[in-house]
Amino acid sequence: MCFPGCTPTHAMARQTDLETQKREGRPARRLVLRICLTVAALGAVAYAFFRERHVFVGFTRELTHLRWGWVGLALVAELASIVPLAEAQRRVLAVTGTGAPLWQMILVTLASNAISMSVPAGVAFAEGYYFSRYREFGASKAQAVWSELASGAIAFAALAVVALAGAVAAGGAAMPVVVPVLSIVSAGSITAAVLFRHPRLLVSAIEWVDRLVGRRLGTLIDRVTDRIRDAARSLRGTVPSIATWIAAALLSAVNWLLDVACLGFSFKAVGAPVPWGVVLLAFAGGKVVTSLGITPGGLGVVEGGLVAMFVAFGAKGAEAGAAVLVYRGLTLVGLVGVGWLVAAVLATEKQARS
Repeated sequence: MCFPGCTPTHAMARQTDLETQKREGRPARRLVLRICLTVAALGAVAYAFFRERHVFVGFTRELTHLRWGWVGLALVAELASIVPLAEAQRRVLAVTGTGAPLWQMILVTLASNAISMSVPAGVAFAEGYYFSRYREFGASKAQAVWSELASGAIAFAALAVVALAGAVAAGGAAMPVVVPVLSIVSAGSITAAVLFRHPRLLVSAIEWVDRLVGRRLGTLIDRVTDRIRDAARSLRGTVPSIATWIAAALLSAVNWLLDVACLGFSFKAVGAPVPWGVVLLAFAGGKVVTSLGITPGGLGVVEGGLVAMFVAFGAKGAEAGAAVLVYRGLTLVGLVGVGWLVAAVLATEKQARS
């Protein structure tokens, strides 16, 4: 619409300025929303702990009597978990004909993990970081996208199986509900991982889903499916060997199990028995919550969820709270700290090359 004294050119310029302002305002609004969600999550957890403070009697005593040998073993397990994850990603990337040295992939994985765990919407930023690094290794855009998504599908399938094993081992009254649900999730995630091994079938499956429910799920789903479909179409002639896919799945499982070991050793560090079945189940749930990006690294939400699950399955509140605090301290401070140092080194090397 053009008002008196306003030419069509002026109206178009005004509209462009308004659209630019809207686009520039979106990141600020999202940041404010993230901050509000983080504060709300931390407040809710603090309130829950205060309300149930009688459950956590002795919490301080547990932390002041740590078994530092077990803390050291937990840290070693957490750092070691990066190696099989990096090797799994390296093998998937190699399917596209793009080679990457293992030590370089380890550094990239450390840096990406730090990004995903410590910034708002960290998972999305970490994916972008992986993408840029894969491109530096020589992968095309389609190869980089497909490698990221395929590695993620394999890793999630391994995590789902870990969660299912934990549910079976943990038992309890919820098992008749939890086990069937996790069985379905595991079957679906394994199917997705298998489909990524056959790009042609993957494209057909995405097109079928898109026709069936695409419009009902909105533009966001459309963008995601378009991204996967475009990458898969470019790699229709690529069919990774079964051995490569199995190796990537096993390496992803080892990555998760070493992370689980870190959580289990954290119980040992506070002198508490390790409920291994619950540890497996709670760990998987914590990883899913972290990936949702409600708060940076799942801060507050993950701690509250882990402690609540351990207490629900019979662990003492003080021991569970102390063990979770040790575990999260090692992951959020130890592993993330190392990751940011690595990210700084890689950024410096990249700047020096350019």
